[in-house]
Amino acid sequence: MSVALPDWYILKDPGDITIDVNSWYKYADTRLERFLSEDLWIIQKPTWMSNEEWNDTKVQEIGGHFFLRLAVAKDPRLTSWLVEVEGDLFEFRFVSSSIFDEKIHVLMDLYGEDNVKTMDEIDAFFRIDIYRKFNLADVPPKKKKYSSSKFGGKVKDLDKRVAIKFFKIPSVVSAKKVLLYQGWAIVRLADIRLAVKREFEKNLKEIIEKSKMIIEKDSSLEATVKPIKDKIDEIARSARLSGDLSRLGIEAGEEIFTKPETFPPCIRDLISVLQAKGHLSHVENWQLGTYLKRVGMSIEEQYAFWYRNSVDNVGMSFDEFVNRVGYQIRHIYGKAGGGIDYSPPSCKTCIDGYFCYWAHKKLEDLSEDIRVGLADRNAEVVEKAIEDISRLIINQKFQTACARYFNLLTGWRMGGNRVNHMVNYSRQVYKRFHNKKQKDDEKKKEKTDEVKQNE
Repeated sequence: MSVALPDWYILKDPGDITIDVNSWYKYADTRLERFLSEDLWIIQKPTWMSNEEWNDTKVQEIGGHFFLRLAVAKDPRLTSWLVEVEGDLFEFRFVSSSIFDEKIHVLMDLYGEDNVKTMDEIDAFFRIDIYRKFNLADVPPKKKKYSSSKFGGKVKDLDKRVAIKFFKIPSVVSAKKVLLYQGWAIVRLADIRLAVKREFEKNLKEIIEKSKMIIEKDSSLEATVKPIKDKIDEIARSARLSGDLSRLGIEAGEEIFTKPETFPPCIRDLISVLQAKGHLSHVENWQLGTYLKRVGMSIEEQYAFWYRNSVDNVGMSFDEFVNRVGYQIRHIYGKAGGGIDYSPPSCKTCIDGYFCYWAHKKLEDLSEDIRVGLADRNAEVVEKAIEDISRLIINQKFQTACARYFNLLTGWRMGGNRVNHMVNYSRQVYKRFHNKKQKDDEKKKEKTDEVKQNE
């Protein structure tokens, strides 16, 4: 195709490059380790880097990704895992790219060059000024509550509009996030970022499916990828399977979603806003829905949850509501769409593009929330914690601020002194307050200490 795709776009045709097969495992293992550490990265050629060094960087990127594709090709569960983590990386790169044209070129590759236009192109095509005709220039973008981001000014690109053929983004059209004009959907990048991510994941899944034929024709290649496949299997087995709460350290029969005190502040705040206003943004719906799934809420229970709290249920029966929004909920569980069993975003991803309580809420509001929520605690201790948290937020150490709040709430310290995932936060709070074994161990320790004091 005629458009120039960025090097960070992993579906880009690599062209004529030579990859030493003996190095593949090392490249794939490095890529896996970065995924495990939730290290989202974008590759760009620094001015000081030689062309030879840059080519080596691209070879490692392409070789690692290609080897992982081959490793998971014959296992649908591992394919889903790889598609999801690569999807997270793609979304990060798409959002963080500082070059607007790169985003346009990626959209053209995903949706088809004839199905995507910039606003200048759509104006020239119809010989009108879309902004003036529909008074878009006089209507500022919806004010974000996300007041800070590691991307700084680059995120402003997400407020820019593009034109995409309406049938390419049906979920965004049905959510009434677009201006429809003669078959084109005029839409802000911020409103299609999830749809774009899903399109990327769908395309990647199709590519992996084709990779299966390569593996099936070459038994020696299958043996070569087996060690990395086994490693992915171990990772996916320990990190996935939304209904297997025992892997989260949660006892059988427990329903953690009925224990709001275990929810991280971001989830508690989203639920509070939903109950007060009856709606959330698209990405916030996704964040909350995937979290509730991960802590054990079934599809049917999610139907009931959203029906109780959403303004979309006005004048609707429960069945009508499910018919309208059920697809989106089933999509979260991998029961619709691409069949991917989604997990909630990491804290880093929430900070950069979803909702992080510490990064996106006003400092004075969250300080008051803490005072009210912990009114039964020692006031001096609470104020000291608020002071610590405020300093961390000002320095943009949001995950450490969450860990400090966790310490105030539980009396425990979070490993690494930072919270990396909302589900791990819930697991640790559950372990502190609800885990029977933990309570028994604490009672035994108290008795032992008592005996020692009496000796």
